[in-house]
Amino acid sequence: MDIPSNKRLVCITGSVWSGSRSAPRHLLVKNGFQRPTWFTTQRPVSDAGYRHLSETEYHLLCADDQIIAFIEYAGGHVGILKQDLATALRESEKGALVVGPAEIAAQIADQFEETVVFTLKERGMTLSPKLHQVKQRGQLHRVDVDVLLPGSWTDVHAFICNRLGLEMLPDWR
Repeated sequence: MDIPSNKRLVCITGSVWSGSRSAPRHLLVKNGFQRPTWFTTQRPVSDAGYRHLSETEYHLLCADDQIIAFIEYAGGHVGILKQDLATALRESEKGALVVGPAEIAAQIADQFEETVVFTLKERGMTLSPKLHQVKQRGQLHRVDVDVLLPGSWTDVHAFICNRLGLEMLPDWR
């Protein structure tokens, strides 16, 4: 699978999350990114859209090299199929946005050198060991966030847009 030259593949991970409509994952979708559908053999791990697979379907897709990234979670498997990432890239204006655990971001970044990973952390929190190679390759951007500060999500969104070469939507400045 190739990433079209006019699209971006962005992953957001970290320990700081918000349901706020001003959180970067919501703003990037408004800015033209599309989140791929995830699969689960048990239950969801994030707020993404999901499809349920049986364990048999999961193992057949693994054997056929159709899974782009996965983790074991709650006695099952959660991840993203190649076809769903390709669909998100094809149907989006700007690219695909994957929001999830560091392990997923690292697996995607390992396969696509164009991937840009943002990890959202509170100041002083350590980086996940899963992201060390992503950092060494220059694909990782750490963003320190204090969600209690007014405007913190706007600042994070501005940082991400700056790194991606995007303009912030006027409604979100």
